Amino acid sequence: MNIFEKINGKIDKIVLIFAVIVLAISFYFVYALNRSYAGNETVHSLENALLLTRNMLDEEQQHALSLSLLLSENKSFLEAFYQHDRKKTFDIIHEKLSSLQKLQGYTFEVQVHDQNLHTYLRSWDFSVKDIPLASFREGLVLVKERKKPLVSIEVGKRLNIKAISPIVKDGVFQGSIEVIEGFAHLRKKLSEQGYALFVLLDKKYLPIATTLKKHPCPGQEFVLVNSHYDARAYESLKNSSLDKLGGYGYFTNGGYAFGYFDIKNFHNDRLGYCMVALQKSVPGVSGVSFRSDAAEQNSSGVIIR
Repeated sequence: MNIFEKINGKIDKIVLIFAVIVLAISFYFVYALNRSYAGNETVHSLENALLLTRNMLDEEQQHALSLSLLLSENKSFLEAFYQHDRKKTFDIIHEKLSSLQKLQGYTFEVQVHDQNLHTYLRSWDFSVKDIPLASFREGLVLVKERKKPLVSIEVGKRLNIKAISPIVKDGVFQGSIEVIEGFAHLRKKLSEQGYALFVLLDKKYLPIATTLKKHPCPGQEFVLVNSHYDARAYESLKNSSLDKLGGYGYFTNGGYAFGYFDIKNFHNDRLGYCMVALQKSVPGVSGVSFRSDAAEQNSSGVIIR
């Protein structure tokens, strides 16, 4: 073998090695670009999911408020209420609720209060009455004082949407009617869009929200409000560190990405979070990264003036 053949052999090896290196670098850049694109797609999907969730939540509150206002002005209801006919009042309410559920798929509960803010009637339990509520239901007190409707997310024995309208006769407060809605309808609608919903309540409210004491607790700070949820997404959520949540943002853990915004009452106190989850576009990426906006975006109570 002469010297030219040796040089040609080395050149061939060098070219081959160089080609392999170039190919490897190309694959790396394509992979990095795909990861970046998929990451941006995930963020975009989360932003859309949060906007959709907020709009749907506002819509749920408006539906509850509309029903509360309609019932507070319904002649049949008022006649039965002023006559202290609990059975007739109960039947009228159930007729309205059944009609709404058939036509629109909404499941509401209704509670009627007397002028002393004691329970007059509950749509889900006719036997319950005369329970004083003013000590832990600030929304009822506010409606009585202002004689104006109020819709908010409020802590009672549960966390849910509460739309309260006063019953006023000749300018005098006679009682109030409250339409209550949970988050099941919202969860179902989001599930149809491919998103899992988690409503979280700060544990400090558990002494009031006694019905949630046996619910799962993701992390040390929160209790899960909704009874039905995506089990796989919850596994990622419960293993996440939730003590860094701000007013609005998103984070990833395991195979899921989570977006959230805080829930506040009519006093602007943070009650917890509304959180949506979707499977990440880039599976296998581990770790947790937070993004939290400084601006305090929230779902707080609205008083109708």
